[in-house]
Amino acid sequence: MFEPRKLPTVLYAEELLDKAFRRASKVGGRNRKEKAINKLATISNTLSDYFDKIIKSHPSYDSLPEFYRETIDVVVGIGKIKKSLAALKWANEMSQKIITRSIKKIKGGKDIDETLKATYGRIASIVSQIDEELRFLNEAKQKMREIPVFKDLPTVVVAGYPNVGKSSFVAKISSVKPEIAVYPFTTKKIFVGFVDINGVKLQVVDTPGLLDRPIHKRNKIEKRAILCLKYLADCILFIIDPTETCGYSLQSQMSLLNEIRREFKVKIIPAYSKADMHNKKDLPAFSSISGEGISDVLEMVKKEVTAKKKSKRELSENLIQQHSDCS
Repeated sequence: MFEPRKLPTVLYAEELLDKAFRRASKVGGRNRKEKAINKLATISNTLSDYFDKIIKSHPSYDSLPEFYRETIDVVVGIGKIKKSLAALKWANEMSQKIITRSIKKIKGGKDIDETLKATYGRIASIVSQIDEELRFLNEAKQKMREIPVFKDLPTVVVAGYPNVGKSSFVAKISSVKPEIAVYPFTTKKIFVGFVDINGVKLQVVDTPGLLDRPIHKRNKIEKRAILCLKYLADCILFIIDPTETCGYSLQSQMSLLNEIRREFKVKIIPAYSKADMHNKKDLPAFSSISGEGISDVLEMVKKEVTAKKKSKRELSENLIQQHSDCS
């Protein structure tokens, strides 16, 4: 599984050149010619090893699971990553060609000082040309650190408008087993909580607040929430604030619920939050402050993911049986 947090920090052009040239300055040789060749070989190895490390640390983005592939594309842009990695490969190849030719010149009797000076200058020029790509890859690494790495567990995605009580619910139910990871999404956060409901372990994902407007008009933060709903959810718990203290009307919240029902073919459990502030009972209601209704909502979620897990297992067993019959 791809782990964005393990991507290495990328040096800028000036830092990389300083590293390569500093190492070269420390090598010696039995004579001036051998010393010059050793300097160039050191620069060659330093650049080659570094570029290889950065390039190989990135996965085959086209082969990633759909959630990670699309999320990375939204957060950073896979096309930009590929272009930058290609620039590093080009710089490495050009640098190696220049160094190889320079070593041949020195061995052939060309002026050592002049050849070294020219080679250092051309290497510096090439690496400087990819400084923008190096900086982008470092920024991309920082942004991709924000992408959670999810466990292979039944997953409940908590959705709804901003400020309806999603994070409070996730924090409340995860307090039984305080394993909440926080991933900053610019000014928003995604919470991934883990809860054990009578032996059934669940992963609960709190998405950034969604707003009721067409998907193509949503911003990057909202699109990340959409991807969670699209690829991760075994069940969606849609939280509604009937008191409207979240700042959004009940009508708007119900409209968003209906849109999600149309868009995603997964079981949706609507529930009212802030039960300590209202008396509406046409849907399950809970309060993260008093704890009222929390266990009832969790039982509904448990029942749904258990049923889905059973259905998946039966489908897998049927496919295996069909394959066996065909054989």
